[in-house]
Amino acid sequence: MTSRRPLIGITPSYEDDIKRIFLSNYYAESVDKAGGLPIILPLTEDLGVISQIAKTCDGILVSGGPDMDAVYYNEDNMPYNGNISPLRDKLEVALVREVFKLKKPILGICRGMQVLNVALGGTLYQDVYSQIKDRDIIKHRQEAPRWYPTHEISIVSNSIVWHSFSCDTIRVNSFHHQAVKDVAPGFKVTSTTNDGIIESIEFEGDTFVVGVQWHPENMWKKDPIYLRIFELFVESIKRRSGNANQTAPW
Repeated sequence: MTSRRPLIGITPSYEDDIKRIFLSNYYAESVDKAGGLPIILPLTEDLGVISQIAKTCDGILVSGGPDMDAVYYNEDNMPYNGNISPLRDKLEVALVREVFKLKKPILGICRGMQVLNVALGGTLYQDVYSQIKDRDIIKHRQEAPRWYPTHEISIVSNSIVWHSFSCDTIRVNSFHHQAVKDVAPGFKVTSTTNDGIIESIEFEGDTFVVGVQWHPENMWKKDPIYLRIFELFVESIKRRSGNANQTAPW
């Protein structure tokens, strides 16, 4: 008899004008390949429903997507802030806070890392090219296939991200113009690019709460090393539920 797979809720994208949710299958494939059971979550403002989702899911994956409304980090939206999805912002911020309170694992990817940071007290650059003037910023929105790594990151040793790669530097893909500015309380920066842009953050407690700025779901079919972050995510859930005996490697 096979053991129960951890139930992992994935937040979707949303087209407000036609009320359609959608999600790249790369996210679900990654969770499935790593041993989880992926489900696409509904978009709702109902806090009771969001609370029930948080209690039902064993972990959540906050996917990539458009820019956040800057009101969530007490700023006005500047001209260089892009498309905003109000319903998605409400769901993801509330859901991250609920899941975090329950001490359940969270993985945020690209926008998902930014939502994770803001929901728990951090801030963002609305546009790194417009707001960072003291240094040259490399290209962070690549014009190359999604699986192709276009810049290098430097990784902090003994972090979860380091254990996912087992190396100090690696190249990743890049599809963003916003980035983490002030890191949320209780979190640490675990990788950066050569221009100083934050590429991953991790909660300093004993719960797997990790945000990465790149898109590993698009990369692992070309190189399995990029799947490891999903495997560590699923393994952390299994440890939490007592389905695995091993201790965390970080």
